[in-house]
Order: sequence, then structure tokens, then C-alpha cells
Amino acid sequence: MELITAGADPDEMPFTPAIVTRGGTHVWLSGATAYPLVHKHPHDPEELAVPEGIAEQTRACLENLRVALAAAGGAVEDIVEVTIYNTDLDAQDEVNEVYMAFFGGHRPCRTHIGVDRLVGPGLKIEMSAHAVLG
Repeated sequence: MELITAGADPDEMPFTPAIVTRGGTHVWLSGATAYPLVHKHPHDPEELAVPEGIAEQTRACLENLRVALAAAGGAVEDIVEVTIYNTDLDAQDEVNEVYMAFFGGHRPCRTHIGVDRLVGPGLKIEMSAHAVLG
């Protein structure tokens, strides 16, 4: 198993952005929000300002997943499963529009779950993913 820090200091982050398993073929990506992928712990409120709209937050989540996966040697097309945690299921169409543009013709398996709240103020969406390399 290889921990992928994507530039984070492992002594300061309470989680790792990605883990590569099974001979380097499976990559598990931690939940990503609109927060910067690498940020201070304890949290610095100024560093964690997020866009208000769910579309912009969705783009940021997906980009954070892409960055973590790239650090593990993968690409978006390697993602086989995505789990979405959404505080506003009425905005699912906005999420889907950004999601489909991000993935293009690639369509990973997906679960979309409504939740009451996420880890920080202003966050509306979080995504985790699983990728298989090669």
C-alpha cells in the first residue's frame, strides 16, 4: 500500500488524499470538497473560502480528485466509481451538468447521496472515488 500525499505534509493532514493498493492498480481517493486539496490543520478560515454555487463547488471537487489521482499516476479515465454527498439534492441537475462535462464520454459508476451537512461551513458537495490503473 502506498500513501499519496499530493504535496501535503503527512504530519499535518488527518487523512491522505489517495492510497494505491493491489500491486499499484487500485487507487482509493479520499472525499474531496471545494476546499484546497492541501490545506492547514487546524483549519484556517481564510484559506477555506469556497464558492457559493454548487456548480463551482462541484468543479473544485472534481479537480481535487483529478489532482490526487494524477499524483498516484492515474487519469480521470481510470475512475470506476464516484460517491457524491450533496446537501442540496434540488441542485442535482447542476451537479450532473458539471460532472458530465468533466468526464466527457467516460461514465464511472456512481452513487449520489443527500446529506444534512458536510465538514465545513458553506460546503454543499463532497466526492470520493475509486480508480483502477492500467
